[in-house]
Amino acid sequence: MKRRSKVLLGLATVAGACLPLGAFATTASAAEGTHIQIKQNAAIAATTCYTFVGAEDKNYCNISRPMGDSLTVGVPANTTQVVIDLKNFPWESPSDSITVTPDKNRCVEVSGTAFNSKLLEVGC
Repeated sequence: MKRRSKVLLGLATVAGACLPLGAFATTASAAEGTHIQIKQNAAIAATTCYTFVGAEDKNYCNISRPMGDSLTVGVPANTTQVVIDLKNFPWESPSDSITVTPDKNRCVEVSGTAFNSKLLEVGC
């Protein structure tokens, strides 16, 4: 067998071995009617921005939400991840970020103060 034939046979073998793995690997996407609830419990006027990866890839922001505020966001179909960024001021870079999968309803809480604000996934 020539060297070129051996290389092609080897590549075909590797591809054949990986094919079953690819057939069962799935990407979670938004279940119909899922949502994300963002509770603002921090001692700041928080700005939360979120991106629906895979669906719209557009950044939405809710600016200066007061303490005690709660926001529920519907997740569009074909979303594979939701990235949520927390900013203490609208013009700042994010002070914290969290990524959640939209396979079920999720609840995220903003906590802390201007010096240690955090995003945490909490039970709904």
